[in-house]
Amino acid sequence: MILVVAALAGACGGSNGGSNQPDAPGGGGGDAGGSGSVDAPASTTDAPTGTDPAGDGPSSVTTTTASIPGNGSGRTLSATVYAPQGAGPHPLVVMSPGFQMQRTQYASYGKHLATWGFVVVLTDYAESGFSIDHARIAGDVPKVIDWALAQTSLAVDGQRIATAGHSLGGKISVFAATLDTRIKAVVAWDPVDSNNPSVAPEKMASLTAAVAVIGETTNASGGFMPCAPMADNFQTFYAAAPAPALAMTINGADHMDWVDDPSCGVCGFCTAGSAPNERARTASRRLDVAWLRRHLLGDMTMEPWLASPPEIGSGAATVQRK
Repeated sequence: MILVVAALAGACGGSNGGSNQPDAPGGGGGDAGGSGSVDAPASTTDAPTGTDPAGDGPSSVTTTTASIPGNGSGRTLSATVYAPQGAGPHPLVVMSPGFQMQRTQYASYGKHLATWGFVVVLTDYAESGFSIDHARIAGDVPKVIDWALAQTSLAVDGQRIATAGHSLGGKISVFAATLDTRIKAVVAWDPVDSNNPSVAPEKMASLTAAVAVIGETTNASGGFMPCAPMADNFQTFYAAAPAPALAMTINGADHMDWVDDPSCGVCGFCTAGSAPNERARTASRRLDVAWLRRHLLGDMTMEPWLASPPEIGSGAATVQRK
């Protein structure tokens, strides 16, 4: 029993400095490395107007499942595909789950983006367990992109491709963008850079994608093992990312606020935050749409939602830009 508890607790993070600890079960927090002030162009600091991108967009959505060949013989990724109805071409988002989490925990994010006109391919990983190879699973993402481009019924725009994910999935989303220049934008929800190889900063100097990260203030330290240790948390990705980049800190949130069901079996191994669970999910859905429409589609109407989102006025969040 002690071994089982230790193994599950080990899923909640650990620094990447050769410790070989697996990521958090979803696996930053804290607001280190930045002032937390909003730094936006003067012309875009007006209060947001129009439809809040945290809510559903105008498109109806079809949902299908698929098995997608990965990077290597015998590697297959189970996936759910959310596709907006209507004529394309549509931008593509490849979405990756957290460590030890099923893709079903992120269904709301996939469907939400699809209502705003994105084709979303939400995958499980081609391997499982506590010793998954981060380089191999990052290498699967370009194969998912190849598959989506080959599906004529999805009408994917090959010039407008992004990645998104939580925890380990956030790391994999950034990692994949360093491997494939077709990826133009990334949104990572509380990403953690634990285990090897490290991505931030080692692999990010030549990154060409626009990177947005969102994280929390509860799980950077403390507990048996912090779920998003300060040395590996979302701020490390922001610090290493070339401009344009954004970091949003959700004050009082915790690492597992990003999953659709925070009562999941291993979710309790991360220290609970003081903020309502829905705060991080709402802020992330807004950020997903605003960042990806801004950087894939050039939609400048999204800029005020990035510069002055509702969380800022209430003190619930802070935003950094570069």
